[in-house]
Amino acid sequence: MPTKAVGQRQLGNEASTSSGAPAQAQRTRFANLAGSIAEDLLLALLVGVFVWRGFLPAWRSLNTNFPNYYLVANLYREGSSLNQIYDWTWTQRQKDHASIDETIGAFAMLTPFSLMPVLPLSSWPPLAAKRGWLLLNLVLLALVGYLLHRMTKLGARRVALLMFLAVVPLRSNFLLGQEYVLLLFLFTLAAWLYFRERPIESGLILAVGGALKIYPALFLIFFLRKRQWRAAAGLSVGSIALWLLSAALFGVETVRTYLVEILPWALRGEGMDPYNPGWNSFSAVLHRLFIFEPELNPHPVAHLPALYCVLHPICQATIFVPFLWLMGSSRGSPEREKLHWGAFVAMLLVLSTAPASYDFNGLILTAVLATSYLVVGGRKREAAVIVILYALVCFPLPHMLQGSPDGWKMLLAVPRLWAMTALWICLMLVSMRSTAEMPRARLKRTEIVVLLTLWMALVVGATTLNIRHTRGEFENYKTRLFAAPESILVVDPVIAEDKVWFTMMTSDGFHTGNFDGRRLSLISLAADSFHPTIALNSSMALVELTSAHSRIVRFPVAVSAPGPEMISAEAEDAEKPSVSSDGRWLAFIRESKGRGSLWVKALDPGAGGEPKREAERQLSEKQLDVMEAVFDGTNNIVFSARSSGGQPALFHTRPEHACVLEENVLAPRRYPAVSPDGRWLSFSERDRGNWQLWVRDLATHEERRLTDSECNSIESAWYPDSKHIVYATDCGRGYGLTALCRIQVVP
Repeated sequence: MPTKAVGQRQLGNEASTSSGAPAQAQRTRFANLAGSIAEDLLLALLVGVFVWRGFLPAWRSLNTNFPNYYLVANLYREGSSLNQIYDWTWTQRQKDHASIDETIGAFAMLTPFSLMPVLPLSSWPPLAAKRGWLLLNLVLLALVGYLLHRMTKLGARRVALLMFLAVVPLRSNFLLGQEYVLLLFLFTLAAWLYFRERPIESGLILAVGGALKIYPALFLIFFLRKRQWRAAAGLSVGSIALWLLSAALFGVETVRTYLVEILPWALRGEGMDPYNPGWNSFSAVLHRLFIFEPELNPHPVAHLPALYCVLHPICQATIFVPFLWLMGSSRGSPEREKLHWGAFVAMLLVLSTAPASYDFNGLILTAVLATSYLVVGGRKREAAVIVILYALVCFPLPHMLQGSPDGWKMLLAVPRLWAMTALWICLMLVSMRSTAEMPRARLKRTEIVVLLTLWMALVVGATTLNIRHTRGEFENYKTRLFAAPESILVVDPVIAEDKVWFTMMTSDGFHTGNFDGRRLSLISLAADSFHPTIALNSSMALVELTSAHSRIVRFPVAVSAPGPEMISAEAEDAEKPSVSSDGRWLAFIRESKGRGSLWVKALDPGAGGEPKREAERQLSEKQLDVMEAVFDGTNNIVFSARSSGGQPALFHTRPEHACVLEENVLAPRRYPAVSPDGRWLSFSERDRGNWQLWVRDLATHEERRLTDSECNSIESAWYPDSKHIVYATDCGRGYGLTALCRIQVVP
């Protein structure tokens, strides 16, 4: 009987098992089917959002930043000199001449080589060229998906899901016509080549990325740490070759300007507005918290530049050094190496001083490689955490604050930075667990010493450079002429009686304005206007107006919004007017293919006070590229120009003849201004990549330096007392985003 009962129970268990197995399999199939349907629906939703919010609006309008690439590519195709592409006013003028329907045009912080991808499209109309660029970006995005599918085991659908989870980066890249999908493709192609044991080609591809956006060149650190000498050689040789090619294509001066004058500002996070919360970087947060600027950041926690100088290097070194150790000095398994490749891309974004939303397209590569590594290893919970944090970085995050955040509120204004930091910490933890041994066991005494030494060297070195950079940078604040929060930059100052006239750039373009010591006024001229000039005791001002071409017009100084009947043309195809103090002469620049020539015409009043027209005459020689010109008190003309292949220098001539005399000075000099009494000459001289203000006694030829900070002081103008000047400076601001200061230079 017991035996029979046992047998019955065994038969019952077997029946239960045999009936349960199909049920379990059925539930598994149902769960997989439901998961697939959910993934399909989510992918369709994400693709729909991309098309609706990104691609279609991008297809219908230019926006910025594509017009900036297009403009400079078009200038290069037409054979123009690119020596002044980093000058805000020059680029705006070219934008107007090209009839590009965009408020502001600028090539700020972009490498010269970054015009090359758009060059084949530059002969098309602007909107058609952008549409061609968008279609090319779709192809590049598809190629990225294909390569990631080949490199991982996630499957095509999940790769596509992770790609389109980058909602904001993809949308902004397409909407603005940026080059970061191209950069993502180069990162991905380089990774694919690297893991197929083609290291030289991988390094060469990253060299192309570095020529476009600089930071891909930092993969040299990755290759050196991994002892991948061939990849490092490919990246190094490719980078040198591409920069030499850039010099050959775009001119040595253009490349020098970028590497010496522009790049240091970008590396410090001061290439554009360094206080902008939109950058979502530690640099922007620390600038906002601890550095005062009258217009851009009037309410920090405290003005403590020294604290910024220390904290920023600590942040950078603390991000960089631990990961450098976790990477290891040799290649591991392919999946682990892919994790490190993706994490290195993420590290470059965390270290970036000014990452815009489109920069985070690179995280697509990071997310796919890291998720694949974790899923293959059965660590699905960690994979889910990575995906959630990646989505937080790439989703439209709600604004916690309205308006400009003051003080500690800045910490609430950068949610993308905190999401990116959390993602970086998770990638670090995953990298720690990816090693065969626990990190604590691996960390030997010698390694501790090496890591701490490296960390200290980076912190001390960067802090020293920061302190040197900020020394004297903020002293100009107490001499600021005025604070105008709506202004982005103010240039071209000129003094007329009790007013300072200038050019101001705001979010809606360039305007002529004046300041009488109490009130700031902008003149409405219905077009971008530059470089006002007014003769002594004159009731008329002259200014450059730009449209399809530049022209110099005159209008009454007493009218804030002169109508068309009050505006009369003085010179066509003419820029940067300068009128003699007695009103007899007008000097101006006429540009052809990006090179300027100096012209003059007489403005002697005729019958009834009307100006007597006289033929215009060119004063400068053909080999000179003229940039600025001013009159002194005796109608001599002092101008700055660059000889063919040379550096800017100061020249002298008179309007009656074309005899030009060059100063025998080796240092590059620009922006001359002569005091009303004819005794003093102020100018700017370039020193270690920055323009510094000088003054010369024309009687004794003694020269004295007036500024000495690692920033630019340019475009001076003299007050009637011949003792004070007003000048433009970008100290404490972004590169070229100048404000006006008033100082006394003569006792």
